[in-house]
Amino acid sequence: MKTDILENERVQAWRTQHPREWWAFQQLGEHDDLRIGVLAAILGGRMGDDAVTDLVRFAEGLETRLRAERDGTVTPPPGDGERRQMTITVSRMKQMSTEGRKFFRVDFTTTHGWSGFFDTTNPDVVERIAKRRDRSPIMVVGEIIRRPYEFLVELGNRVRIV
Repeated sequence: MKTDILENERVQAWRTQHPREWWAFQQLGEHDDLRIGVLAAILGGRMGDDAVTDLVRFAEGLETRLRAERDGTVTPPPGDGERRQMTITVSRMKQMSTEGRKFFRVDFTTTHGWSGFFDTTNPDVVERIAKRRDRSPIMVVGEIIRRPYEFLVELGNRVRIV
């Protein structure tokens, strides 16, 4: 990516206002789609863009991995297509809508250095997560459908709490 673009006034202002996200942005490869999408959103003044939200998730994933490395608890996430039980801590749950379909996006971390997210319309899952005000860990069963990065996973929408 050309350095002159990174010196753009909007990029520099965003960098100053969002040092955590800037750090994560710098960890992305030069031709990474997320990096390109974030830069386009910043230059276009679209701070609510999905790429910016994904960068926040990426930054959280990096921090989770670094904490686990420091604590000596790092293990790789399950592979694509694996369905298993896992202990997670929900970091964020947000109501979303895409193409008229409403769902909740749940971001989570683990003590093993990997994190992820899943979308759900299951009212039981949403209610049980919403009731956990103390951010205590919960046990879920889910299938890894995608690993955009080695420490960040996406679960399919058939997640259940056990």
